[in-house]
Amino acid sequence: MTARARAFWMLMAGMCLAPLFWLGQLILGYWISALACYGNDHPTAVASADALRGAFGAFDAIAIAAGLIGFAISWSSFRATQEGERARFMAVWGLLSSVCFLIGIVFETIASLTVPLCAG
Repeated sequence: MTARARAFWMLMAGMCLAPLFWLGQLILGYWISALACYGNDHPTAVASADALRGAFGAFDAIAIAAGLIGFAISWSSFRATQEGERARFMAVWGLLSSVCFLIGIVFETIASLTVPLCAG
């Protein structure tokens, strides 16, 4: 892989890591909650609320780490580029998307750890 192609993929990773993990966090949270609480179109007992909270917590931690990695990649790319380059625009976009989606990830983490699993 050429240096230019590697730089492009690093910029893409910086822009896309936080949004993808935020989307994954929302989908996984909805899927696990729906499966645990309404498995057959009626409320069911959650076998182990602690296990579900652990799964949410683990994925939330991974999502936060991925968002921070995306921010670090974008920051590194921003510092490596010169004013007026197209890559600098992509790096700035990666910084902005990482920060905005990290805020969303943190709020979703707070919700997944504090809201009851099956409000009956």
